[in-house]
Amino acid sequence: MPRENKPTDVFKYIDMKGGDINVCWPWTSKTNAKDGRPYFTVNKQRHPAYAYVLSLVKEEKKTKDQMVLHSCDNLICCNPHHLSWGDHQANMNDMKERDRHGLPIIVVRAIRRLLDEGKTQKEIAILYGVSRETISAIATGRNHSKSRG
Repeated sequence: MPRENKPTDVFKYIDMKGGDINVCWPWTSKTNAKDGRPYFTVNKQRHPAYAYVLSLVKEEKKTKDQMVLHSCDNLICCNPHHLSWGDHQANMNDMKERDRHGLPIIVVRAIRRLLDEGKTQKEIAILYGVSRETISAIATGRNHSKSRG
């Protein structure tokens, strides 16, 4: 029978870069195959690892409508100095404000051209290795405003 994790065991799977709060602290264990997110199981409950770290370090539990916002846009970063609690609207505002998804503007332009040529969002997502939702956000201007690039 596998050993149960203790709450602080989460830090065993994080490269804390010697405590440098200015750089990302990547998750070093397995990530979810579907979404690439790091998960940590404790007390038979599975949590996004970065959310678990944030709740431990800041001693704040998330409320039902909150999610973790990453100031670094690094999905596997568990540095609590890069994380904060926010609601869906705060996440969407942040995403739009910073043209997030890590795609260079030249790629966004190429995606728009492919959309204009009639390629499906799914085809483009597969081509660029991103989610269909990312392509949809670019197509509708939810991210990467249409006036740019």
